[in-house]
Amino acid sequence: MARHRRDDETILRIAQMRYDQRLPQNEIARALDISESTVSRALKAAMDLGFVEIQISPTGLRDFALERRLSAAYGVELAVVVQPRSGGAQTADVLGRAVARIVEERAQAGTVIGVSDGDTVAAVAAAVRRSRSTDVDVVSLIGGVGAPQIPSHSSEVCRTLANGLGGRAWQLPVPAIVDGAEAAAHLRATSTVGAVFDLMGRASLALVGIGAIDPLASVFRHGVIPAAEIEAIARAGAVGTICGWFYGPRGELVSTHFDERTLSVPPRVLQRVALRVGVAMHVQKAAAIRAALVGGWINAVGLDAATAEELLRLR
Repeated sequence: MARHRRDDETILRIAQMRYDQRLPQNEIARALDISESTVSRALKAAMDLGFVEIQISPTGLRDFALERRLSAAYGVELAVVVQPRSGGAQTADVLGRAVARIVEERAQAGTVIGVSDGDTVAAVAAAVRRSRSTDVDVVSLIGGVGAPQIPSHSSEVCRTLANGLGGRAWQLPVPAIVDGAEAAAHLRATSTVGAVFDLMGRASLALVGIGAIDPLASVFRHGVIPAAEIEAIARAGAVGTICGWFYGPRGELVSTHFDERTLSVPPRVLQRVALRVGVAMHVQKAAAIRAALVGGWINAVGLDAATAEELLRLR
């Protein structure tokens, strides 16, 4: 006998309450005015109907031995290394979910979390689920890079992470680099932008992407800085970029003529954040990650196994 569509909708709703909102079965039963046994049967039906799929937790795909080696080699506060079964998009998804669990655990009442732009940071934001407290502020650490609607845009990362945690989003409604130093100073002095910069200084957790000095880095890929500038920036000694700033092999700041036009968390402010997690994939970024660790831009990492191995080799 065919089920009524309403039955399927009820089963799906119960599954969403249990697995998306993480509500215990007794709370679901109370909210829907049904028995706990009905909730249990609906959850079993959701599995049978394919509404819910069981997957290996990202924790099960973490390489704890590599994490211990990284911690010993670089003295990091935290290392998350994933060893997915295949590469590509799945790697980003698994790494995003693994780091997201850390964010959820640390998002206590009153926490301020700073986020940059970038594909890997966006994967973390997309994987976050509601934390223990909704009294959480998420603040963009850099102005817009790329089109506002793309997932890796800093405003979109900020909004997605805040929605996932049930907290408040503080987006930075300006480009990452403006036309001149005077324009940058004027924008920082406005109440809206100034409030966001003030909140950056209260962050206790930062999630930042790391770029190598190549065309794939966000600042070059999205045209914030012309690709023609890559060679000049590399000749100046830069090996990596975080939040629109460039740094050399020991993590020293490499000045460019874009600095006074950049609307991003000041390096000294970022480096005062208690936990600064650099999330990145691909071995080509290993030198940039190493320099960021040595220079104190980050003190924690979220990586794929291949990049972690290369980072150990460089050490």
